[in-house]
Amino acid sequence: MEKKTNKIAKRFYKRKTLCAVLILLVFITASWFLCLHLISHIHYQIALSHIRGRYFEAAVEHLEKASQYRADDPLIWKNLGNAYHGLSILKPVSDAFRFTEKAKHAYAVAARLNPLDAESAYGLAEQEARLKRLFPYLHPDRKDNPYEAFPFFQDAIRLRPNGILYHYAFARYLHKYKKTEALMKIVTKLARIYPSVYGYLKKEAFWSPDVEEAAKEGLKQAINEGTDIRNAHMSMSSLLAGRKDRTGAILHYQKALAIGAIDNDSANYLHLGRLYVANGQLEDAERSFFGALSMSPTKENDLEGIYNVYKKNGYLKDLYRFYEKVSKSFALSPRMDILLARSLIDLNQYNQAGWILEKSNQKEPTANACYWLAQIAEKEKDWDRMELAIQKATVLDPENSSYHLRFSRVLKRLNKVDRAEKEAGLAIRHSAKPSSGLFNHRALIRWTMKDYQGALEDWTSAMALEPKKAYFYARAAEACINMGQWSSAVEHYEKAIHLDPKNKNYRKRYDKLRGDRRRMSDDSSDFSFLSSAFRPLSPVSCLLFSVSCFPSSAFRPLSFPLTIY
Repeated sequence: MEKKTNKIAKRFYKRKTLCAVLILLVFITASWFLCLHLISHIHYQIALSHIRGRYFEAAVEHLEKASQYRADDPLIWKNLGNAYHGLSILKPVSDAFRFTEKAKHAYAVAARLNPLDAESAYGLAEQEARLKRLFPYLHPDRKDNPYEAFPFFQDAIRLRPNGILYHYAFARYLHKYKKTEALMKIVTKLARIYPSVYGYLKKEAFWSPDVEEAAKEGLKQAINEGTDIRNAHMSMSSLLAGRKDRTGAILHYQKALAIGAIDNDSANYLHLGRLYVANGQLEDAERSFFGALSMSPTKENDLEGIYNVYKKNGYLKDLYRFYEKVSKSFALSPRMDILLARSLIDLNQYNQAGWILEKSNQKEPTANACYWLAQIAEKEKDWDRMELAIQKATVLDPENSSYHLRFSRVLKRLNKVDRAEKEAGLAIRHSAKPSSGLFNHRALIRWTMKDYQGALEDWTSAMALEPKKAYFYARAAEACINMGQWSSAVEHYEKAIHLDPKNKNYRKRYDKLRGDRRRMSDDSSDFSFLSSAFRPLSPVSCLLFSVSCFPSSAFRPLSFPLTIY
């Protein structure tokens, strides 16, 4: 009995041991696969971090290791394609082509492992298109390009039929390879599924009357189908406005505002008002503008925009009437008095504009009002009144460079050159950035004062800011002549001639100067002839010389932004 019991015990022990071994083997096998999965996942996550940081080479290394442990994971292959694509962009053509091929292979494997993944299909299309672009650079003698992305783009769009990015990239591809008929279909579909795309399409290189017509057809379909219908009407309005069909543009914009009216803001009514003004519907424009102003948090900024709309379309008299109504309905600052005065100045009604500005200054003196009073005085050629007005502007806003420049100009005209030179210096000091025009302005004043050294310094500063402008070198040369600095004068004229070789006056003055220098070297004991043989230009004759021989652009009125608001 004891022997039988021992025998059973041994048998049980063997079975128990065998079960334990089998369990251990199963555990080890499962753990092995879990370890492989874990190692692969670690490499994958590190690679994603490298892709976000644009460290594509490191990302490729980790993704390739991840694919060794999990070769059937489509996400690993798709991101390997992303990494190779990023790497190819940073490389020269030959390396770019090689890495693009690798990216294509990775996307192809990802698409095979997950045939329903649109991103892998699009990546494959993108790489095929890139290979098609790069191929002629590497094989310029071959006419047969073996790459064609057309079917790959179609696959990507089939998987994501409303993908805006995919359609847009496909449209650019079709344009590049002159597949016009297919391009028109894609543009129509793009406008149908995403009406707001019109604003982007019209900036594309492939935009043309035919493409515009295709977009219009797509917008019609979007309106009929009710696809993003508010934006569809707005895009159609923009398209028709571009065709000068202002009535149609107004109609569609009105329909857009009627849909989701709660979303309408002041910008919408301002735009509708602009359409009305362009179409000559001024009463409708006024109603729309009033609606915009009533809900606008920036009424005065909007009024400036309205002013420009009326002015651009030639309705200045109607603008003045509109402003009278606005001033009775809204509390406005003196800034708007200035805007009203500007509209009257544009109508040449200087007396009334001046009266409004003076009245505004009585309530609250501002530099802007004084500036515009100076503008009126300038138009009426009342230089004394202009001097007084612009001087007040510089007192009220002493850091405004443009005011000091205006003041300096009128002082120069009145032959008050000392004060003009001082104001020119203040214009330079308070300018937002260094300006060659400002230095040239002060140099001309100093020239009039016979301060040739100061003029030379200013023209040297102007040269540093605009080293390719011959005029500054020629003027610097004349300043050197007046100071007897013959070598420097020759160098400056040589530079002027190099920059403007067609200027005959530069050449004439340069040849005269060189000839006199040769005579001076032949008879170094007597230099008295030089002053009579090469007479420096007087201020008046130099001005005539400048007008006749220097580019007209050098004497254009200085155009600096006026800080008047």
